[in-house]
Amino acid sequence: MIKLHCPMATAKKAYHHGELRESLLEAAELLLEEEGPAGLSLRKVGRRLGVTPGAPYRHFEDKDALLAALAVRGFQRLRERMLAQQEGSANGEERLRRAGLGYLEFASLHPELFRLMFGWMPSRDVPELCEAGDAAFAGLRGILESCEQEGLLTRSVQDAGLMAWSAVHGAAFLLIDKRLMLGDEEPCAKGVLELLHEGIWSGIGRRT
Repeated sequence: MIKLHCPMATAKKAYHHGELRESLLEAAELLLEEEGPAGLSLRKVGRRLGVTPGAPYRHFEDKDALLAALAVRGFQRLRERMLAQQEGSANGEERLRRAGLGYLEFASLHPELFRLMFGWMPSRDVPELCEAGDAAFAGLRGILESCEQEGLLTRSVQDAGLMAWSAVHGAAFLLIDKRLMLGDEEPCAKGVLELLHEGIWSGIGRRT
């Protein structure tokens, strides 16, 4: 008798405990970007990875826990991108400009994740989510404190932070919602930031 090879029989993959959690988050982020939060479920994520229906629940109590973990991961990656963009900056103003570019790039590349991070509220306290968000924005404060030490600010660190973040954050949402127009060209993160930074800096800093 000839035995036929069935792809589904070998579709399931064995995952180590920590590896499965990370794979679940990666699959969940892909689903989030494709279908938004409403289309995301633990069962869908499990099916995409080919694991048993109960496997995702060993890592995430429910959908809220999964969304919270995605948001934490998002804030961590946002912070990493903003920091990476600052490498080689000549002064505080340049660090601020490059961090803003990292912020807009992150939003452009991960629009649904960005919306989740700032538009979704968990049904219960998630301390690690607050910590991840605080860590991301501690980076902005650190940049402005450097600007202050360099004698570049004309505003307090607190006021400068409010003005800078409000401008870049608002532009990020306008960008991913396709509400920005720069002449006849479709806006990109770099083009928006170049225009935005001039206005921000004229309100909070001085030229050297």
